[in-house]
Amino acid sequence: MFDRLEKCVASTHHPARSIPRRIAVAVTAVVLGAGLVAGSAQAEPDRADAVAQVEQAFNAAAAVNEEVNQLTSDIASAQASIAALDTEIADIQARYDEQRSALGSVIAQQQIDSPLGATASLLGSDDPASFLEGLSAVQAFNSTQAEALDAASSTAADLASRQTQLQQLTAQLEADKAEADAKQAEVQNAYDAAQAQLSQLDQAQRAQFDTANNASLPANPGAAPSAFSGSAIDFALSRIGVPYRYGGNGPDSYDCSGLTKASFAAAGVSIPRTARTQYGASTKISMSDIQPGDLVFYGDMSHVAIYLGNGQVVEAPSSGSSVRVASLRSNFTQAGRVG
Repeated sequence: MFDRLEKCVASTHHPARSIPRRIAVAVTAVVLGAGLVAGSAQAEPDRADAVAQVEQAFNAAAAVNEEVNQLTSDIASAQASIAALDTEIADIQARYDEQRSALGSVIAQQQIDSPLGATASLLGSDDPASFLEGLSAVQAFNSTQAEALDAASSTAADLASRQTQLQQLTAQLEADKAEADAKQAEVQNAYDAAQAQLSQLDQAQRAQFDTANNASLPANPGAAPSAFSGSAIDFALSRIGVPYRYGGNGPDSYDCSGLTKASFAAAGVSIPRTARTQYGASTKISMSDIQPGDLVFYGDMSHVAIYLGNGQVVEAPSSGSSVRVASLRSNFTQAGRVG
């Protein structure tokens, strides 16, 4: 799905529902900014600004990538629901066919035994006792038939409801697939724009870009709030140096939420796939209360990392780099605790 992106990332030392207008504007702005870096007739922009523009371009691509991840998750969920519905519909259809067949057999036999109907046959009886006995039998038979008809009618309604639900799910699945394809193209375009701007940086700017936000392991990180949080940290740190790739789930590459999901999975805890859904599934905490092992998020939910303590995180960055320890930047404004 993201093979072309993976090759691009490798060559640079490793990384509901329409595309938000702010992302499109950001990508356009950084592409225009590239001309400032390359143009000999214009003054060279400040080095820090040039590096920031490139990082902003990669962040724009990563934001769209998180939307693709969500759509991919939605598609998988819809496919599972459709498979379950198919099985359920087959079971209901078999039950309905059996009920209808049984009713048909009873009605046919009744016509053979009493062509004019059971009640008409009773009226011709001269024996009062036989008449009363037969009338009770007819009433019991009619009651049983009514119950059988009600059951068959209920089954038929249930079958129709499930079939309608299946049609709706199938239509949504096709729409999600089409949107995912479109967003994948947007990710590629945004990444190509960022890559083009990256190529315009001079050697010093490129060195600054490659090391921006890097940090060393905290000396005294503090205790994680739970054993599995500590295990998640250990796994994430063991992946340092593994390339970033859009849509990467590991073990050979990760994107931001792919790394956090894999880290907690290694600790025996299942969390959702995307930054937004991981935040939704976590216990919300204040940034002033974060502890090692907590998840920290950009405010727009385009990025997620695991907090290490002492103002540092371990993350799969959105800048075409690899899994690293980095500083807790001002972009991180939301936090959640798993478990």
